[in-house]
Amino acid sequence: MSEKLNHTNGQQRIAEKDEPYIHRSEEVQEIMGRFPSWITRWGISLMAILFIGLLVGAGFFKYPDIIPAKVTISSANPPVQIIARNNLPIQSILVENNSSVVKNQILCILSNTANFKDVLAVTNIAKSIDTSIDLKEMVYNVSSNPMNLGDLQNDYISILQALMNYRFFLEHNGYAAKIGHLKQQSGYQSMLSEQLSKKDKRLKEQLNIQQQRFSLDSSLVAQTVMSRVEYETAQKELLNQQINTEGNYATILQSRLQEKEIQKNMTDAIIQYQIDENALLQKIRDAAKAYNGSYAKWEEMYVLRTPVSGQVVFFKYWKENQFVQAGEAVMVVTPPIQKYIARGDISLVGAGKVKPNQKVQIKLYAYPYEEYGSLKGIVKSKSSVAMDTTFAIDIDLVNGLKSNSDKLIPEQAQIVGIAEIMTENKSLLQRLFENIYGKHRR
Repeated sequence: MSEKLNHTNGQQRIAEKDEPYIHRSEEVQEIMGRFPSWITRWGISLMAILFIGLLVGAGFFKYPDIIPAKVTISSANPPVQIIARNNLPIQSILVENNSSVVKNQILCILSNTANFKDVLAVTNIAKSIDTSIDLKEMVYNVSSNPMNLGDLQNDYISILQALMNYRFFLEHNGYAAKIGHLKQQSGYQSMLSEQLSKKDKRLKEQLNIQQQRFSLDSSLVAQTVMSRVEYETAQKELLNQQINTEGNYATILQSRLQEKEIQKNMTDAIIQYQIDENALLQKIRDAAKAYNGSYAKWEEMYVLRTPVSGQVVFFKYWKENQFVQAGEAVMVVTPPIQKYIARGDISLVGAGKVKPNQKVQIKLYAYPYEEYGSLKGIVKSKSSVAMDTTFAIDIDLVNGLKSNSDKLIPEQAQIVGIAEIMTENKSLLQRLFENIYGKHRR
């Protein structure tokens, strides 16, 4: 019993001794469980500053949307394929691979039965005939030697026949002799008219003298100085002189009429000569035009000609006797590159954001942009309607083929790449509000 009391008293003394510590620990716990007010104030202020800073940064930090587009860069004058129109072997190739050619130059001849040199010679003659003003100078310069023209032989024979007919006309027509005879007659008739005019002048002078004499005789008869018989004789002589003068004048008129008739016949002969000559010349020109028309069809079938100047390049066909298929490209002519044009296709998604004058960055497939850089461009225009779910855009190259790494891409007819079109710049804050507003509208 006494032991229990002693134990209880000991515990009470210990509790009384530990009581100040217990009281202090509660105060510490209270301090540790409650944050100081200044920490709370500064923390809230710092968070507010950070939030405001993020909002301001989001408002100032802007970047564009990127719209991708497949782009093909080609020269303003694209390469021209020389297409065969018939299934025929190659007869002759007239140019070398990678050589320079000029517009309308003949590149290749497909197999045919004609001698091409003969065809060219006759073609030049036909063109000269068709454009010549005076054919007389060249009629005798055309050779009648045999020519191997294949399908054009009949048209060439028509030209020769027309030329031979014209030569025969020039050498054997009777117009020259007839016109010469009429000119001689006209000369004689002019001389006769001149003599008659002189005679008329003399006769008029004699008539004037005779009239004066008859006037004097009339006064003598009135004065009974001259007999009546002499007066009648003088009157008769006056009448004869008048008849002679009038007869000579009638002869002059007849001579003039004959001269006019001769001149008319000569004019008719000259006109008829010109009509016949022009008809023969027209037949020559018609034959030449017929040949030129046939040659155009013949050339379309057998001749490959370049429509542009540039550099010719061979691909599948490079030697004679190779068989070509109709519709296949035998050669390609690359014109000199003066300007490049970039054209791309964009999908319907985001196409409305693309507008003229927007910046474009073009990365070329054949030239990795990590090494060569990219090309700078500006959107020039966009098609107003879509075709096959794509819009077409035209892009102007700011520095041509010079990249932003200051490297020059080698000139070539066509380059393919991907374009990144930079649309309107928008801030992060604007994009956030647009997303929230868009979700709210949905």
